[in-house]
Amino acid sequence: MDHLKRTRSAIALGIGVGLTAAACGGGGGTSSSGGESAAGAKGGTITVYHVNDVEHLDPARNFVTDSNMIGKLITRTLTEYRYDAKTKKIVLEKDLAESYEASPDFKTWTFKLKDGLKYEDGTVIKAADIKYNAERSFAPDMAEGAPYAHEYLACPGYKGPYVANNNGGKGCTAIEVPDDKTIVFKLNRPVASFDGTTSMKVFAPVPQAKDTKTQYDNHPVSTGPYKIESYTRKKQLVLVRNDQWDAKSDPIRDARPDKFIFKFGDAEATVDQRLIANGTADQSSLSFAGLQPENIAKTNQAGVKDRIVEGTDICRRYIAFNQQKPLLKNQKLREALYYGLDRTSYRDGRGGERLAKVVDSIIPQDMEGYTPEEHFKAPPEGDQAKAKQLLTEAGYKGEKLTLSTADSGLAVKAAEAAQASWKAIGVTVEIQKIPGDNYYSTEQQDSAAADLITAGWCYDWASLTTIVPSVFGPDTTAPGKAAQNNYARSQAGWDKLAELSKETDKQKLESGLSGLYTEIMTSAPIVPTVQDLNVYVVGSNLDSVVTDPNTGGLPDLTQLGVKKVS
Repeated sequence: MDHLKRTRSAIALGIGVGLTAAACGGGGGTSSSGGESAAGAKGGTITVYHVNDVEHLDPARNFVTDSNMIGKLITRTLTEYRYDAKTKKIVLEKDLAESYEASPDFKTWTFKLKDGLKYEDGTVIKAADIKYNAERSFAPDMAEGAPYAHEYLACPGYKGPYVANNNGGKGCTAIEVPDDKTIVFKLNRPVASFDGTTSMKVFAPVPQAKDTKTQYDNHPVSTGPYKIESYTRKKQLVLVRNDQWDAKSDPIRDARPDKFIFKFGDAEATVDQRLIANGTADQSSLSFAGLQPENIAKTNQAGVKDRIVEGTDICRRYIAFNQQKPLLKNQKLREALYYGLDRTSYRDGRGGERLAKVVDSIIPQDMEGYTPEEHFKAPPEGDQAKAKQLLTEAGYKGEKLTLSTADSGLAVKAAEAAQASWKAIGVTVEIQKIPGDNYYSTEQQDSAAADLITAGWCYDWASLTTIVPSVFGPDTTAPGKAAQNNYARSQAGWDKLAELSKETDKQKLESGLSGLYTEIMTSAPIVPTVQDLNVYVVGSNLDSVVTDPNTGGLPDLTQLGVKKVS
């Protein structure tokens, strides 16, 4: 299963949904097999299969759904989201923070840390360590991570802590640490939802003495209930208990198992067979990949159907047309590709109607601000005649385009479906397979990005400030450059985004962004494709299995346990 980029807060637009309680509804599923509650048995080992290694565990670089889920076990942030399966709400909790407050203009935020917080080696977590990690995100080597520290903090010209004599050695002066338990952020604009922003792992502590720069990915120092015992990239990650973690201070993580073993690289179909068979070695196992299409029919078998967990997520998939490429500056060609894509065959490539649903927008349908697509009115199966007409108008002469995809499972099958759709209208497309553990990092590089880029986006909570600026906006720290997740490199709507960044009325902002999304989409920067529907089979000894819609619909490892400890 390929995983999606997600935002953890509003980007480029300061005003957002003030959020201290329920953030949004969810469609998370739970196991129907019963078992003990989170207050039940502690101990045991859980195995998690994953076809790819994760991109990053370094909190300054961790910005993808699968690595975010694993990261919750070892990394704590000032605030964090918890999925409540009973109420189906996503709730913002104070994680490392004991309290926080904002100035009336929402430009100064002060956080106080809880007592007794320690790293895995027993050293005390200090506010300066959170400042240091936020500063690390200014460094070019950390560019894959959440950009919001350097987006929101008034530190012009600062290049991060790895540049000698940078900023006179003062670091980012918009972050103040008056004492070991207090950190103050001075923002360059009002951000009413900055308490949600600090759930991003860029606002986790990193001790400067232990920073190994890009190698920190291999062993970030734990602040959560687990620490890294061993990590062999692309093969296996083993997490064991962190005895310095204080359960009483943590409202997010149940931490019932003694150990998690993540096994990377096994084929998804092979893992399906193991989990369906439920052999002794896999009764405390699950996979980050949902069931493969060929195995869906087995979900009604005796001994299997009571181990099925289903849920939805808040993410939407799409294909971006990279306008940095000369051919794709031609809007007629982009429109031809839009009409030429058979999204029903793309859905079937991603597993069919049980595993995916065709969408016409990257704004979820149940979200305020969604409107049905009315400009192109392309049917789900596409419109070949219209696409061919547009190709003629575009002057297309058979030039080859590259389509990038993660190199595993359903991602490749969906890419092949898109390739076949475009071949049917006369467009030559070559598929470029990229290892899933390096996919988004590659496509964010202008020099390496493909012509056509398969991507996905997940909002943090139900606000268009977490969708439109991230997917279509500029990098506000580099004039003329697209935001790191603007894979289309589209500049449509940038002037209006700048105007909306000054809007302080929530309803006017949301309405403005909804209208701007519709306007931007008339230039065909992307074609929305599908929403994933998640179906997992889990080992019979697992308990409290919940899918978290806020983290790509993945099984929530923070709530997971075993029924019996062997």
